Amino acid sequence: MVGVWPSRAVLFIENHDTGSTLGHWPFPHHGLHEGYAYILTHPGTPCVFYDHYYQDEAGLRDAIMKLIRIRKRFGINSRSKVKISKAVAEVYAAVVDDKVAVKIGPGDYTPNAGGKNEWNLCCSGPNFAVWHKQGAIVFSNL
Repeated sequence: MVGVWPSRAVLFIENHDTGSTLGHWPFPHHGLHEGYAYILTHPGTPCVFYDHYYQDEAGLRDAIMKLIRIRKRFGINSRSKVKISKAVAEVYAAVVDDKVAVKIGPGDYTPNAGGKNEWNLCCSGPNFAVWHKQGAIVFSNL
């Protein structure tokens, strides 16, 4: 759904039917930061799982809060445009609305490659990083 009709897609990592205390088909905990980096910086309507938001393991709550602020600040929404910069086994990278760049995975990537220096790192964590473009339109001062 997200690749075909993102304005109608609801994105989530886990919910009370899959994870939590039930433990049915849980999302791999080592990938939670990467999962939230994706759903909170890409088109669609993201949902944060209550258990993850109030989990303080490995700074997950702090990362989720920063990613939500980035989404709001740069106006990422269900109709945002994505340009995939790199997609290989070890790294996925994309630019969203020409304002936010995201790297997911352990591989190497920077939007400032080739001597460019127009992107500032605004959030990073286990196997992810998010940059904003200098001069990008800001929708709020969160």
